[in-house]
Amino acid sequence: MGRPSAVFAKIMELEELPLLEIFNTLRQRHGLPLGVEEYLVVLRSVQAGFGISNRQELEQLCCMLWAKSEEENRLIRRLFEQMWRYSPAESGKEEKSTKNDTSNLLTPENLQAPSDDTSIPEESSLDEPLPDLEAPPSITPEPVQAVQAVRSSRGNREMKRPRYMLLTEYFPVTKRQMKQCWRYLRRPVRQGVPTELDVEATVAKIGREGILLQPVMMPPRTNRTDLVLLIDQEGSMVPFHDLSRQLVETAQRGGRLRTTNVFYFHDYPDEYLYRHPAMLDAKHISEVLEEIGERAAVLIVSDAGAARGNFDQERVDNTKVWIEQLQQSVRYFAWLNPMPSECWRQTTAGEIARFVPMFEMSSQGMNAAISVLRGRYIVVKELDESLCY
Repeated sequence: MGRPSAVFAKIMELEELPLLEIFNTLRQRHGLPLGVEEYLVVLRSVQAGFGISNRQELEQLCCMLWAKSEEENRLIRRLFEQMWRYSPAESGKEEKSTKNDTSNLLTPENLQAPSDDTSIPEESSLDEPLPDLEAPPSITPEPVQAVQAVRSSRGNREMKRPRYMLLTEYFPVTKRQMKQCWRYLRRPVRQGVPTELDVEATVAKIGREGILLQPVMMPPRTNRTDLVLLIDQEGSMVPFHDLSRQLVETAQRGGRLRTTNVFYFHDYPDEYLYRHPAMLDAKHISEVLEEIGERAAVLIVSDAGAARGNFDQERVDNTKVWIEQLQQSVRYFAWLNPMPSECWRQTTAGEIARFVPMFEMSSQGMNAAISVLRGRYIVVKELDESLCY
């Protein structure tokens, strides 16, 4: 591992928590869904000795951990370029001083926790020179300090002008997290033209023949998962229509699934399911179940009555009837509820959750639902009791 550059050491001296300016700019100005954990991962990687040899290595580390597309990758590199030249005079002095003195260079061993009274730098534009700050001794990625820094929008600096950002995503789970969850829903099958090298078969062939005349090839893996979304519409689900649209959009465009079929119902499917969210283009439930096949993964999206906080025995009974019908046709199904699990108690949702694998709409809940759709046996603790799915 190379020795950290002088410019990087200077940056670390000027910031109580390194790279916080870039991190906050990515989150607050450009809307990247980054959290405290993503920030801590970079700091822990720096502590371990990664990304401290030169500028390019540090930029590459942040791009790998923070960027999810080529556009975000270019954005991060552009912000780094602005940061490197924020103070040309100081950078020149630092390069000269470090030729003969390397005692102030950052090394992973020198990272230590800041004192409790250390103030947290706030967000500022990377287009402007950073103000001079007294260099703290050194830092370590303590979760408490990182959380305080990430959550702080303004410190003691002078406020320039208010910044506003329109958020269009459902807060508990972002579009990016949805896409990541869908990609875990896979059933890889090798099919098509053989284009990948079969290493084991090739080695075995060489052992038998004593010479390699032609390698053994095999077809690539393709995802053969068929997803069926059954989405509750109207009534108490009106506030969650945007969430439903995001689920459909991310599954169809970024899920990398073989097929994605979407049907709609109100409260519970009586006899028909609808292909249009306005309850148009009806299709009988038996026909739908016959078409989707046994290997399909069915995900139900509904508040199950939890949004109104009441209990409806008729809805429970009718839901149980069509869930039993669903069990006879498909192997894997799960239920996503946009209401938090603590709101299910004493409601219709709490009773339905006793015979359906139901999870709240969050990153953790969606991951658990995907595990059930993949055939994984899990145990969750909901409604003050353990439920096995």
